[in-house]
Amino acid sequence: MIAAELRDFVHLFNARKFFEAHETLEALWRREKGPERKFYQGLIQIAAAFVHFQKGTLSGGRKVLQSAEENLENFRPSWKGLDVDKLLRGAKESLEQNLKPPQIHPL
Repeated sequence: MIAAELRDFVHLFNARKFFEAHETLEALWRREKGPERKFYQGLIQIAAAFVHFQKGTLSGGRKVLQSAEENLENFRPSWKGLDVDKLLRGAKESLEQNLKPPQIHPL
């Protein structure tokens, strides 16, 4: 079952409310003590990358996205009902080519 915070994250991210999406997962990330902590951290970092995108600091967004990719590596291709590969691919494309941010589509 998908955590309420993760559902809220997806909704906020898809609504382009990246800062709010980031904040939504903070409590869940802080509570998590196991390996899934990296999963939540990676999602938080993707949202943070798009906060940079919205501010026009693409280089900062690309740097944060690199960290997100490292944190999400062990959760590919999908985890917790999210297509991690598709999200990372879309995020990277968006930040490299200054395109509209991707949508998150649960599996």
